[in-house]
Amino acid sequence: MSRINVRLPQAPVEYNRAHMNRLINTLELQLSEINSSASSTPFQISNVTEDRILDANSTTVAELADVLGTLISDLKEKGVIS
Repeated sequence: MSRINVRLPQAPVEYNRAHMNRLINTLELQLSEINSSASSTPFQISNVTEDRILDANSTTVAELADVLGTLISDLKEKGVIS
């Protein structure tokens, strides 16, 4: 796994299209590397009932699984994970 540069370059004083294109390309490459290095096998979920409420004082294993499944589904829809 390669090391990802977490520091972004300084913004130019004036708008520079080439600089912005390089910045966008760098960010996209780093996001792609983050997603690909996390897992080569996509997450698969089944039998999940959408649940966005987690009562930490009174919960069951099934509710935790539903909340986690909902979170995984949302992250997949956004393209954050595969």
